Amino acid sequence: MKKFIFIIICLFFNIIHGQLINNPKIDNEIKKAKELSSDQPAKALQLSKEIYRVSKNAGYKKGILESSNFLMAKYFDLGNFKKVVELSKDAETLAIEMKDHEILSNTYRLRACSYTELGFNDESLKEFRKALNIVSKIKSDNYKYYQESLIYIGLASYSAHINAPIDSVIHYQKKSLETIKKVNDSSDFSNKKNHSLILAYINLGKTSIAMHKAKDAEIFFSKALELCQNKTYKSNKNLEIATLNEFAWLYYDQKKYEESKRYAEQAEKLEKQVNSPYIRRDIYEVYFKSCVELGEKEISKKYINLYTKLNDSLVNAEKKTINTPVKQIVEEQSEIHYSNIKKILITTSILILMLSAAGWFFWKRKQKDLHNKYESIITGLKSSNVTTPNSNIAIDRNINITDETIKTLLLKLEKFEKSQKFLKKELSLTSLATDLNTNTRYLSEIIKQYKEKSYNNYINELRINYIINKLCTDPIYREYKISYLAEACGFSSREVFAVTFKKETGVTPSYFINNLKKEKV
Repeated sequence: MKKFIFIIICLFFNIIHGQLINNPKIDNEIKKAKELSSDQPAKALQLSKEIYRVSKNAGYKKGILESSNFLMAKYFDLGNFKKVVELSKDAETLAIEMKDHEILSNTYRLRACSYTELGFNDESLKEFRKALNIVSKIKSDNYKYYQESLIYIGLASYSAHINAPIDSVIHYQKKSLETIKKVNDSSDFSNKKNHSLILAYINLGKTSIAMHKAKDAEIFFSKALELCQNKTYKSNKNLEIATLNEFAWLYYDQKKYEESKRYAEQAEKLEKQVNSPYIRRDIYEVYFKSCVELGEKEISKKYINLYTKLNDSLVNAEKKTINTPVKQIVEEQSEIHYSNIKKILITTSILILMLSAAGWFFWKRKQKDLHNKYESIITGLKSSNVTTPNSNIAIDRNINITDETIKTLLLKLEKFEKSQKFLKKELSLTSLATDLNTNTRYLSEIIKQYKEKSYNNYINELRINYIINKLCTDPIYREYKISYLAEACGFSSREVFAVTFKKETGVTPSYFINNLKKEKV
């Protein structure tokens, strides 16, 4: 009798346990959400939210894990990086518990990519390393190569964000392309392979633009668009929109405004089906700029208004949620030092309060410092417009160059600064020395002694001062993309320009432009 009762109890617990491991109804809904993903992403997102909620209420771990993995990908596509970080914590815990290396690797990757976008570069690199470590444990070769390819795409983006050499960015982009090509064309992976190939071609196209290889960029974007529009696969519409948008900017930069407008129109039409506000903002911008160049005043006015309204909305939304990832990072760092759960909760609460107060204080002080730097730039600009150059040149006796040569070179440098020849991208110490009819050693030494800078810093300062003056005196420059401003003042890429601008002025180009707009300088 006792044996019989024991068997009944065991069967009962097996049934309950089975419900927690398998829930066919939820599994079917997850499958349905994945099928809707490419054609109806908004519906897929809503369905995934409901699956996540139902799975949590039922304690169905598999449903929680798979729906959260899907949600993280969708939120990342929408640019909601803070939501990705928020969801990733529970997904990580469950994936480790269930030994799901595929989802765990993807969780680390999406969190790393989100940290990159949010500016937490150190945390981003740590997560990428975790993702690469876990991906080696995945048994399926196809999924391993697919996931590894996505990680390399993320590392390429990370390298660009930290202003690593362009060769480093290209290295990861090419590794991504090489890795995804190892995936076979089985029915289970054809869509995934196609997705990763499109990403690789888009990124290689962007890098080609940065290297001023427009023809190469056109080839890569064409390959991406061809795959996006291939009916054999179910590709993510966001990728097709992104490709069309990149084409629009490519042709705008080449002054092919009709072509630019045509691709922007296609991108706008398709974006209405998926509702991706961040890329919509980009589409509106290239649309109105192309219309301005074509003299279509009414259309350009319409799209300037749409761009401004959407941009303000996105900026305000970001301000409201800016502290979310910061708090999570603080919490994660606190957990390393405390093992007792009760102490963790109490200590973390106190730390959050203290850090919030300190964060607010330092944020206010930082904003004040930034504004003071901004005011200093404006004041310096105004004073530079009224001061006159000093004709009496004081000779430094510490350098072994004749007085006459020094005076001659300093006068030539003054003319060079007024001529704005420093805007040429190909300018080098050697070419400048040739133009000034001197040698590189003399020129380098005089710049070092009299300009108190190295040659590179001297040229960079001239370029940054030039673009600052343009931004202050010509309001249209405030509407241009950072990449255009970089090119206009002689920099090879927007990343180098942004770093140099911050180094020279103490503020970012975006901060400076936004303040000019607010104060209507």
